[in-house]
Amino acid sequence: MNKYLAVLTYDGTDFKGSQKQTNSRTVQGSFESALMSIHKEFVSTEFASRTDSGVHATNQVASFESSKELSSDLWISSINHYMPKDAKILKCIRVDKNLNVRRDALEREYVYKINFDRNISPIENRYYEHIDYHIKTEDLSKVYELFVGVHDFLSFAGRLAPSDISSKREIKHISHVKDEKSLEFSIIGKSFLYQQVRRMIGSFLLFMKGKMTINQLSEMIDNPKKGAINFLPSSKGLYLSNIKYDGVKI
Repeated sequence: MNKYLAVLTYDGTDFKGSQKQTNSRTVQGSFESALMSIHKEFVSTEFASRTDSGVHATNQVASFESSKELSSDLWISSINHYMPKDAKILKCIRVDKNLNVRRDALEREYVYKINFDRNISPIENRYYEHIDYHIKTEDLSKVYELFVGVHDFLSFAGRLAPSDISSKREIKHISHVKDEKSLEFSIIGKSFLYQQVRRMIGSFLLFMKGKMTINQLSEMIDNPKKGAINFLPSSKGLYLSNIKYDGVKI
């Protein structure tokens, strides 16, 4: 059996998340259905990151095993033939059998897109969080300094999964780019708690609106408390943007 790594992109709007669920349309379910059509039997897959309902991905990673030895181009065309229009394979390469796409990821990047154009188009409204109030980004670098590093992010977590032995996570980098109509955040870390990225974005928005101070944010990190941040921006602005591995070029 050979092990393959696939890079997927998808519009998460009409999916109930990436992870397979009974009686729900998911990215993993669609991917495994495509593989079954090719192999004429069930093929199990593993995804590097779990994305929630409505979250998009430009570079999600999944793995599967197969006795078939197809070229990368043939894998892509064969799988995409059976994939839905809102999810496609960008790359499919053979990798070492010991690679675990979830545990061996060195870092994951999430991007969150916000649009504050009062006349936002229907298309942009589908893929951006839309806000219609003034925000100030001048002091965001001070906020980022609080988050970067290893911290207990319990204050910024939704429900904890059974596998979450600890709520400590490492944030490696946070940045943003802004123009007259939009604001885009980038958050990079090795792994994240459930809803952590969106709740972090929520805290940034509260800070920019003047409804939360640096001291309050610092207190939430230094003395974590479940439910401290309950402002959860919508999933439509969130994108799984990149995943990095040692020795594997995505």
